[in-house]
Amino acid sequence: MFQLVRQKLSPLLRPVLRHRLCNAGGMKLTVLACASGLGLSSLEAQTLPQVVERALQVYPSIQTANAKAQAAQSDIARARSAHQPQIGVTAYGNQYGSGSIPSSLGRTTISPTAKLNLWSGGKIEAEAQRAEALTKAAEQQRDGTLEDVAQQASEAYLNWDKTADLYSLSVRNLNSHRETLDDIQKISQVDTGRRIDYEQALVRMENASLALQQRKADLAQAMQKLRRFWAEDMDARPVGLEAALAENGVLGQIPMSLAQAVQRVTDDLPSIAQYKAQVVAAEAAVRMAKGQYWPTVDAAMSRQYNTNTLRFETFTQLQVNAPVFNGGATSASVEAAQGQLRAAQFALEEARLLAREKAALAWQEWASAQSRAGVGSTQSDVGDKVVEGYQNASRSAMGVAIKSMMKPRVTVVVESAQLMSQLMLASANWQFAAEVTFFDSVTEGLLDLSSNRPDMLVVEMSMPRAQQEKTLQALENFNNRGRAPLSVVLVTEEKDLLSKHTSGTTNSIQVVSGPMSPIWMHAYLTGVVASCQI
Repeated sequence: MFQLVRQKLSPLLRPVLRHRLCNAGGMKLTVLACASGLGLSSLEAQTLPQVVERALQVYPSIQTANAKAQAAQSDIARARSAHQPQIGVTAYGNQYGSGSIPSSLGRTTISPTAKLNLWSGGKIEAEAQRAEALTKAAEQQRDGTLEDVAQQASEAYLNWDKTADLYSLSVRNLNSHRETLDDIQKISQVDTGRRIDYEQALVRMENASLALQQRKADLAQAMQKLRRFWAEDMDARPVGLEAALAENGVLGQIPMSLAQAVQRVTDDLPSIAQYKAQVVAAEAAVRMAKGQYWPTVDAAMSRQYNTNTLRFETFTQLQVNAPVFNGGATSASVEAAQGQLRAAQFALEEARLLAREKAALAWQEWASAQSRAGVGSTQSDVGDKVVEGYQNASRSAMGVAIKSMMKPRVTVVVESAQLMSQLMLASANWQFAAEVTFFDSVTEGLLDLSSNRPDMLVVEMSMPRAQQEKTLQALENFNNRGRAPLSVVLVTEEKDLLSKHTSGTTNSIQVVSGPMSPIWMHAYLTGVVASCQI
C-alpha cells in the first residue's frame, strides 16, 4: 500500500499545500506528500513522516476505501464472465400419478446444460467497461482518501507544534509582564502618582495569565486531535520538523507563482480522476442501455428426453432473441443513462473548478503566511528588544528615581506647647522635600501610626520618666507586630532610658539627648532628606 502511496500522491499537492503558519518564527506547512518519505528507516519516533505512516496504516477511512476498491475490482470479473460458457447440471426426481415410470426415463434424471453467448449487441462489453471505470473511480477515491488522511495527520501534527510554540510564547509573555509589574510596583511605592501605572500593569499581567490558560487548553486539544493518528505516548514537543520542512526535504519544491500552482492542476489528481472515471462509467451505461435494442444470439446445449426415440439425447439450439416492443422501457433506460452521463460530466467540470480554486487559495494562503511569518518574526524581535530596553532602563534608573522622587514622611510629636509653636513657625520656612506632620500628644501620634505609617517618628519626651518608659514600651510593641520596624527617634534628657527596656526591635529605636529645638529639628530633617537622595 505504501509503495502505492508514494506513487499516487499527486505532485501538485506536495508543494502547493505547504501553507500552514505554525509560529512566529516561521511557517509550518501542511503535508499531503510527506508519505513520499515513509521509506526512511532511520526516522525517530513520532516525527511527522512516522505519524503520517501510522495514520495510513490504521486509519479506518483508508481501510473502508480499500475494501470498496477491492469490491469494485471483483465486479469486473463478474461482468466479463458473461463471455464465458455457462455450464450447469439439472437433476430431476420423476414420478407419474399412475405410478408407472418408463424404464427409459427412470426415477431420477441428471441433465447437464451449457450456454455460450455469441452476440449480445455490445451489452456485455459495455458492462465490463463500466465495471472497469467504476473500479478506477474507487481506486482514485482510495487515493484521495490517502491524501486526505495524510493532510489531516500533518495538520494535526503541525497544529500541535504551533500550539506548543504559542504556549511557550505565552509563558514568556507572562514572565515579562510579571517582571514589569514588579518594577512598576517598586516605583509606585515611592511615587504614589504612579499608582495608576501599577494598576494597568496588574491588569495586563492578569490578561497574560488568562491567555496562558487558553494556550494551555489549546495545546491539550491539539494533542488530543493528534491521538486520532498516534495512539501511543507522545513527547513533550514535536521532533524532526526542520528536516521535514526544509526546501530539500520530503515535501519538494513549491510553485513560485500563483499561475504555476494552478497549472499543476491536471486530470491526474485523484479528486478529478475519480469524476473522470465516473464519466467513462456513465458512457458505458449508455451503451448498455442502447444494447437492449439489439437481438442476442446464444448457443445452448442440454441433455433432454426424446419422446420419439424414448431415450435421452443431446439437444442443441441456436437462440435468437430480438426485442420488438416493450412499452418504451428501453428508450426510458437510454434517456436515464444519458441523464446520468450529463450529470457526471457536469460533476467533472465542477471538480476541475474546485481543484483549481483550492490550489489558488492554498498558494495564496501560503504566500500570506510566509509574509506574516516574516513580519511576525521582525515584530517579535523588536518587541523583545523593547521589553529588554525598558527593563534595563527602568532598573538602572530605579535607584535614581526612588532617591529623587522619595519624599520622606516624618511624624513629629511635641507635647510642649511653647516648643510646638516654635517648630510650626520655623517649618514654614524650611526648603527641603519632606512631609512633616506635627502632633501635640503622644497618644494621637501613636493612633495615627495605624492608618498613616510614616517613614520616621520623632518624639520629644519632656514628661515624667515613668510615662516615657510607657511610651517606649508602646513603640516596641508596635514594632513587634510583624511588619517592618518603624524608625523612631526619642529626644529626652533621661539617662539610660533604652538600656532598661531592651527587646528585639530596640535597634530601630534611637534615644537622643535633648533638648529639642527648631535648629536641631531643621538639621536633623536635612540629614534625613540627604540620606534618602544618596
